[in-house]
Amino acid sequence: MIGLYFVTCLAANPAHCVTRTHYFDEAVETPIQCLKLAQPAMAGWQNDHEHERWRIERFRCGSPPRDPGSVI
Repeated sequence: MIGLYFVTCLAANPAHCVTRTHYFDEAVETPIQCLKLAQPAMAGWQNDHEHERWRIERFRCGSPPRDPGSVI
């Protein structure tokens, strides 16, 4: 399954980062399809009031990361 993986860091403490995962409601079978949907998905996540303290630092589409840390 292709997913969107992105790293978010606290605006007040950029050293505190978390890797997040988003799976789309639509059938996404290729990384290109994921990239087309990634920006609106991350913008929606960022605009949610719960996440206003967080900033998206980097992202990728693909299979789950092997490292559970912040390396994506």
